[in-house]
Formats: sequence, structure tokens, C-alpha cells
Amino acid sequence: MRKLSICIAAMVMMLLSAQYTLGQSGGMKFSIGGASYRMDDMKYLQEYILTTYPVEGKITSSFPPFTSFSVTMFKQLYEQIRIGGGYSYSTTGGKSSYADYSGNIFTEITASSHRLGAYLSYSVLGGDRLDLSLYGRVDANLTSLTIQSSYTVLNYSDGISNKYRSISPVGSVGTELMYKFSDFSLGMDAGYLVDLTGDLKDTDDSDALLDPNDSERVLTSDWTGWHVHLTAVIWLKF
Repeated sequence: MRKLSICIAAMVMMLLSAQYTLGQSGGMKFSIGGASYRMDDMKYLQEYILTTYPVEGKITSSFPPFTSFSVTMFKQLYEQIRIGGGYSYSTTGGKSSYADYSGNIFTEITASSHRLGAYLSYSVLGGDRLDLSLYGRVDANLTSLTIQSSYTVLNYSDGISNKYRSISPVGSVGTELMYKFSDFSLGMDAGYLVDLTGDLKDTDDSDALLDPNDSERVLTSDWTGWHVHLTAVIWLKF
């Protein structure tokens, strides 16, 4: 019985020691690439604005896949589990215009997403060099949206600009494939983000951005979509 107690105590001490050692390692992950965005309300608004032109304009860009990057600091909690937190940024936009010899009309909608939240990763296939992990993130998302319209007629120019913002919870899941060197790793990650959306409100007077055809409905931004990133990890001891 005494020997069993000693063995159990030794095993507990070894596990605690291993956990402490692993807990002191971690790193910083940098990811950059592209992402797609749903943005249904913004595409709808863009098409409506085009109908208000006194002439027949055209949409030249409608919220295409665009730049996305993130910075994450994490801690190796166990051999297969990492936890941490970080910041992510995405941007996209839409443009419409008309031009002829007498003048032009131009409208641009630009949107940016700033996300701050928690990160969890689980290694499903680990080795000395190659590591395949599944990860999840939960973030608070701040959307900044600017709508700018301008026109020029016979050398006379004028324009208007409105800014809106919204706050919404977002979550994402994905997979990471990394190749580890001595002090850093390189690889890529791919995943899917779901935005629960938030009502867009004017930054000056907090008025809601209403559906031009339904005054009871508030328009939202929606960052739901796929992303693919090139990723670098710098391993640290702390």
C-alpha cells in the first residue's frame, strides 16, 4: 500500500511537472491571406443606390474576397492543446459609377472588421516537424462602414459621406497545417467564420441605417465566409 501511494504521488508530481513545463511555452502566430464575405445587405444597398442615379450607371465592384490578417498570442497548455487570444482584421467594399463627357457620378462603400477574442487549438496529428490542428475562435467584432457619393457636372462638384458602425459576436472554426523548424513554424490555415451581425448605426447621431424599402428593418454587415491564410509561428518561452 505504501509503495502504491509512493508510485501514485510520483506520477502526480511528474504530471504536474510536465504540465508546468509545457505551460511555460507558447508563441505568436501571424496569418495573412484572403477571405470571402456574405454582405447581403450591403450588396442590396449598393443596388438600390444605383437605381437613384439619374442615368444608367454600373457596379464595378461588389464586396469581393479581399485582405484578411490576424495576430494571436498563445500558450501551450498541454501537449495537444493551445489557448490564447488575438486580433483579426478584414476589409472589403463596393463601387458603382457613371461617366460621360458632361460629368460623372461615383459611389463607394468601404467596410472594415476589427475582431478581438479567444483562441483554442487542438493537435490531431503531431510529429517532430509536421503538425495538423483544429482550432476555434470566439470574437467581439467591430464593423466600420463608410458610404461616399460624389458627382461632377460641367466642372461643378459635390459629395456626401456617412459613417456607420456595428458590434456583433462572431465565431470561426478551421484547420492549421504547420511545418516546424527550430524556433518557428510555417504553414497555412483555412476556416469558416460566422457573423451573428449587428445593426449599423450612424457614428454621429446613432441613427440606424434603415432599409430604403422597409423602414422597420435595420441593415447589417455580415462577415460570414471562408478564409485561407499563410501562417507563421514564432515559438517563445514565458
